[in-house]
Amino acid sequence: MGQTLQKFKRFRPKAGFRALAILGVLVFGLFLSSCQRPTEKTTRIQLSTWGSAQEVSVLKSILKDFEHTHPGISVDLLHIPENYYQKLHILVAGDMAPDVIFTNSISFPIYASQGIFRDLRPLLAAQSADSDLAETQFYPQALTAFSWQPPSGPKILAALPRDISNVVIFYNRDLFAKAGLPEPKAGWNWEEFRETADRLTVDHNLDGDPDQFGFSFYSTPPLFWLPFVWSAGGTLFSDDLQRFTLEQPKAVAGLRFYADLRTKWHVAPKKVESGGATMSQLFMQQKLAMMVNGRWSVPVLREQAPFQWDVAPLPVGPSGKSAVGLDASGYAIAAKSKHPQESFELIRYLLSPSAMKKVTASGLIVPARRDVAESDVFLSPGQAPAHAQVFLDSISHGVPSHTPARWNEIAEELGLALEPVWDGQEDAAHAMRGLKPKVDRLLEVSP
Repeated sequence: MGQTLQKFKRFRPKAGFRALAILGVLVFGLFLSSCQRPTEKTTRIQLSTWGSAQEVSVLKSILKDFEHTHPGISVDLLHIPENYYQKLHILVAGDMAPDVIFTNSISFPIYASQGIFRDLRPLLAAQSADSDLAETQFYPQALTAFSWQPPSGPKILAALPRDISNVVIFYNRDLFAKAGLPEPKAGWNWEEFRETADRLTVDHNLDGDPDQFGFSFYSTPPLFWLPFVWSAGGTLFSDDLQRFTLEQPKAVAGLRFYADLRTKWHVAPKKVESGGATMSQLFMQQKLAMMVNGRWSVPVLREQAPFQWDVAPLPVGPSGKSAVGLDASGYAIAAKSKHPQESFELIRYLLSPSAMKKVTASGLIVPARRDVAESDVFLSPGQAPAHAQVFLDSISHGVPSHTPARWNEIAEELGLALEPVWDGQEDAAHAMRGLKPKVDRLLEVSP
């Protein structure tokens, strides 16, 4: 990725690299699918996105409605289901960036730092008074996640959020009932959580190895273990993104607690004990009583789970908070787009209440629009999870994404340094002290 970013730096590639970029797009199998045949007076814009077949099917339906109500605009959908950002890099480097780009708040800084995204606040401000799209319609934390501070000048809004990604605890209600345990509620603390996970870890065949674990364990990505750092009062970076802070005592306490779930208390499975299965698969097989996961797990659980399940907030840590990450996905406009106004019209339609309700109805996302998130479309009375409000309650004390432009390289170093910690081979404090100089150097160097 580092070499790719260096080539990506100026976005003025030589003819040979531009040809390579075009060839790369063809090899990658990217395809364009026009939603309708344009007329000579039609403005054609391009929208790129990832997503499952189900998600893209809903999107195509929304685009069809958009074109019907906006006959002067035609949308070419560029669906990139795998390796999205690698392929987007090639498109941008080849001066072929889509007009509208679906992105997430973790990866957007590399583009925002290079001026690839247009500031959307002027377009928002230029809307008519009766527009149904305004910053006040969104959870402010989701807008914060898409804010970017250039080296000079005012902070920009690089994208408008479609959804929020946060994590909660999914739990098997049947296993709780079998163990005679009360179901988890807001306000439970780390010790109560650990004791619950311990009672839900069971060796059914008495061979000395648990057949059922109380809690999940993810080494990566960080969104699964960072809540323990934040809830302990620690941080990953300084507020100005100039210093790595995971070696500080409160952050280390969070890392240790999470590692101990596997290595000390053995309430979470080790690598060899998962048998190659994912945490979601173990949960579905009722070999996990609780797991950390996001809203994206809901559709599959509704369709396939052979047990009763619900969601609960993560436990309150020593800081007195239950703090989880708050990432966002949303729509940006390429700075070089020749059709910024038409692109903004598309975004406004994609984020309208009617379109957002169609996407939300699948159960896949937590909508970033307040009016949709707080409606029955999201809360779904009568369907699991019964306590869907937990997703919304965690937003108020969520930690918005705040990653540096070289996050991908930092995340790779972080994963390597933490692997022996998760396996019980190295103490978190020692590992993070050794990692700090590497990460600080990456934070000093602009992309």
